[in-house]
Amino acid sequence: MTLIKKYGEQICQLELNRPDKRNALNKTMIKELISFLEDTAESDKFRVLILSGVEGFFSAGADLQWMQEGITQSYQENIDDANLFNQLYHTLNNFPKPVIAKVDKGAFGGAIGLVACADIAITSPDATFAFSEVTLGLVPATIAPYIVKKTGAAVARDLLLTARAFTGEEALAYNLVQFLFPSNQLSVKTRELASKLAKNSPSAMSETKILLNRLGDSIVSVNDEMKEHCAGIIAKARSSHNGQEGVKAFFEKRKPNWND
Repeated sequence: MTLIKKYGEQICQLELNRPDKRNALNKTMIKELISFLEDTAESDKFRVLILSGVEGFFSAGADLQWMQEGITQSYQENIDDANLFNQLYHTLNNFPKPVIAKVDKGAFGGAIGLVACADIAITSPDATFAFSEVTLGLVPATIAPYIVKKTGAAVARDLLLTARAFTGEEALAYNLVQFLFPSNQLSVKTRELASKLAKNSPSAMSETKILLNRLGDSIVSVNDEMKEHCAGIIAKARSSHNGQEGVKAFFEKRKPNWND
């Protein structure tokens, strides 16, 4: 079971549950996330969704062992895998209920896509974030539209090209998160905010989200053409020499030998 669901007081806390992999996103987890979001979009069981990770860490991003499989897969199979990320981010971004991302200790790579698609993200000042894709010979393709929407193009160019680590304080300055609290207060403050949202009109919040997404699409339109383009980029990178060399070097704890 890659997801843990906890309900109470019109709130659902959905926890990513792969602690041995630092809650990394694999195919099974992504499919379960998509199914949960689709199945509960119209449910009256809860009004607010909190997305978090078990054992005090949000997520390390895409599972690199899964990424390694790209070299043995056909181009279409890699496209299908990339489209799972497209579907996940699209479904989360358009989920009709308010979504709060509780980002314990930080997030990396594709997990920051979840943070960007949430309505509100909360973390601690000393949390660590990084878009590490280019250090692995990969491309942050499917998350890029949502990051640009959230941070603006200038910040996205810096973070996605340098792959440098940045703190929760910086994430707040970049608009990736909206609130900072000490680690020991993160759960309480997240619950307080969720409780406040749960008192609002569900239909009014849903219509407001539709409006905000439409306004956001006027800045960066994540339409079918854009999603297809992004899927193609990551599918190509995943099966490339550099993509495989970068991931292999990560596991072997050495510097990659780029083939450029």
